[in-house]
Amino acid sequence: MFFSWNQMLLLFFIYSFLGWCVEVSFVAVTVGKVVNRGFLNGPVCPIYGSGMLGVLVLLLPTKDNLLLLFLGGMLICSAVELFGGWILDKIFHMRWWDYSDRPFNVGGYICLSFSIMWGLAVVFAVKFVHIPLMAVIKRIPYFVQIILIVVFGIIMLIDFIMTLKKLIGIKNSLGQLEKIAEDLRSIGDQLKDVIGNSAIEVKDKAEQSKEKIDEMAVETKKKLQSRQEELEIYSLRHTNKIHKHRKYLRNSLVALNKSGKRIKILEYIKEIKMESKENNLDS
Repeated sequence: MFFSWNQMLLLFFIYSFLGWCVEVSFVAVTVGKVVNRGFLNGPVCPIYGSGMLGVLVLLLPTKDNLLLLFLGGMLICSAVELFGGWILDKIFHMRWWDYSDRPFNVGGYICLSFSIMWGLAVVFAVKFVHIPLMAVIKRIPYFVQIILIVVFGIIMLIDFIMTLKKLIGIKNSLGQLEKIAEDLRSIGDQLKDVIGNSAIEVKDKAEQSKEKIDEMAVETKKKLQSRQEELEIYSLRHTNKIHKHRKYLRNSLVALNKSGKRIKILEYIKEIKMESKENNLDS
């Protein structure tokens, strides 16, 4: 499947934003802190947009082959993450992520566990996110797409310039550009709080639900064990009664056979039952 240049740019901006949301949510759930994980001031992670564009261009024709999609997603995203992490480290001497404490890592830039996660994420994105997303993009008029691309492009360019200025240490004021960067930071912080706190809240509710389910499982297990014990006792009592009646019947038949009488078994059993009832009434 081929994309037009305007579709590719819109996909880049959208997946950069979605990637930023994923990063904020992941850190909030795993670390318990709400942090802006982006390299820029605004709510975007361009490395996600770049990775997904590579995945869509190279792997979309193989979307029906889940294994190839998974393995290709692992390789492409890991390559983008390795290159992006190395560039940021060498130019700015800073690391926005570090996998040095994880097994099977390469320079701390990538590791096996996260590469597997990227592969799974690519399968999910291609199968469940990209199709409805493209349907929405195709419904946007061409001139509106151009306006969105120009606006998002200018905002991201300003954000990149201001971030670069801060990292390099340039102290000269850039006037209105700094105001735009501050506004972007403010927007990012507000979205960060909403998304991060929502992720933590969902995690807490999930843990509470799990605890309730565990309690219910323990209680149900106790009830089943108690019921099983009652059934075993009930079964043992009736088994003993059956053995007792069988023994009594066998002895009685032996005694009657020795006396030479003809025996009608069904009538004899009825007589025994009647005698048992009379004995119970007398007692």
